[in-house]
Amino acid sequence: MLTFIALAMIIVFIVSLSSRKLTVFGALTLVPFVFGVIAAIATGKPVLNVFNWIKNGVFYTQNATTGKVSMGVISPAIIILFAVLFFGVMLYAGLFDPLSLYFIKKAKGDPLKVALATVLVTSVVTLNGDTTTTIIIILAAFLTLWKQMNMKLIYLAVITVAPIGIFNQLPWGGPTIAAATALDVEISTLFGSILPGMLVAEVFVIFMAYMLGKKERKRLNFDPKTTSELHPEFVEQMLDAIRNNEPEKKRPKLFWFNLGLTLLVLALLLMDVVHGSVLFMLGTAIALKVNYRTTDAVKGIMDDLAPDALPPALATLAAGAFSGILAGSGMSTALATSIAGMIPSGLGAHMAPIYAVIATPAITFLPQDAFYFGIASVLSGVMGQFGITPEQAAVASMVGQSFRLVSPVIPALYMLCERTETNFVDFQKEYAKYAWPILVIYLVVHTVTGAMPL
Repeated sequence: MLTFIALAMIIVFIVSLSSRKLTVFGALTLVPFVFGVIAAIATGKPVLNVFNWIKNGVFYTQNATTGKVSMGVISPAIIILFAVLFFGVMLYAGLFDPLSLYFIKKAKGDPLKVALATVLVTSVVTLNGDTTTTIIIILAAFLTLWKQMNMKLIYLAVITVAPIGIFNQLPWGGPTIAAATALDVEISTLFGSILPGMLVAEVFVIFMAYMLGKKERKRLNFDPKTTSELHPEFVEQMLDAIRNNEPEKKRPKLFWFNLGLTLLVLALLLMDVVHGSVLFMLGTAIALKVNYRTTDAVKGIMDDLAPDALPPALATLAAGAFSGILAGSGMSTALATSIAGMIPSGLGAHMAPIYAVIATPAITFLPQDAFYFGIASVLSGVMGQFGITPEQAAVASMVGQSFRLVSPVIPALYMLCERTETNFVDFQKEYAKYAWPILVIYLVVHTVTGAMPL
């Protein structure tokens, strides 16, 4: 009975998100609440238990026998809230501008250099973890140049999204937050496990941009030894796209302070010296006070960043209702046991890579929260019955991010294709050529480093 109720809940949850009948916040709270009541009635438990299950999912639970405490979603919710605020402040202040401007100046009129500059600038800008913002800035900086040089705009689309797909897995990125929250693992632990694969994938993406740049050199008959450089006017247009992005918020005189603060926060985060929520909270407070000084200016910046920071934080908190009810009602255990019984014992030990591959389409075509909270959280319990830890299951669930940036449920991609005059299906086909190698890179590196068992 509980297995059937759990499946029904997951299906309704996924359909409500995919059909846009409910927001992520609404789907994560209302759907599990209704099915939690049904599960309580079906098993003869007090209906009021549903509220306690939600509380446990948001805050924490303690095993009555072992005394072990399992944290809810409150920790990752605070991390994502302050991480988005912190990097939003740094983006406004212009921390990443000098590096972006340097890359643009060095590109000049060489298609190869332009392609490399595009991928490097994207890699820098996307550190803020926001797909839409990154695409907007990169198109503003590079689209005119690509058109003037008659370079293939579909390559611009591919080169733009490839680094985004990698760096969305940073600790403040949506996939990492969702995976860590749904599978109840520490964000720093998950990030440390997937970081080597991300770095190798970034090297591949830079090489990809290099090869595409070489192809454009050949197609456009560009000889770097004889062809004149790009007209300075076009270089200035690119530079202005970076310089004139909300110039009233930029703080160039505080560049070194902001750089030092950012490096310190990231270093402490990776060393796991202080909890990420504390680091980003203090970092945000310091960055706001030093960069914008007056209370009115700080309030204005926080108001501007609220639309970016509040929705993912609310969704993460709401995920506590989903995971809390799934676990507290017994649905999670029942569903995991049922699925485990259908898996041949000979394949159980190899569940992690198998799951990583077969889950990729779900990660690509479903809303992110629908996958992690509706599917990954349940399958983690299945893999646990074959000796695979939640941390390893979380790593396996991140492999499919290699294809995430062809997802039809990401609105920013439609804007990208429209601006680059690219058919969305053609874009998917072109990007898929490079997504497969990235998927293989993740599988190989995660296996070699021991982050994911073979």
